[in-house]
Amino acid sequence: MFGLKKKQKLNPREYDKYLTDGIADAKYDYEKAKLSEEALFESDLDPRYIVAQTALQKQKYFFLLRAARQRKVVASWHQAFVHPEN
Repeated sequence: MFGLKKKQKLNPREYDKYLTDGIADAKYDYEKAKLSEEALFESDLDPRYIVAQTALQKQKYFFLLRAARQRKVVASWHQAFVHPEN
């Protein structure tokens, strides 16, 4: 009526692919945050900020893992640990 388009639903396989890609990215970000946390404690930054950022990345990662478990997604999780530096 007013030019609004109905939002298309994703194919379940496509959604699972997006979910597994998101898990891979979240795992990488979490691992990177843990390593950065150790290095940044030696800097002048507020340690609470550093810990909060690491906790945020951890929660994102575990949220996506729970979503995948609920959907019973089967994937090659070992690929989640390989992420090239950008």
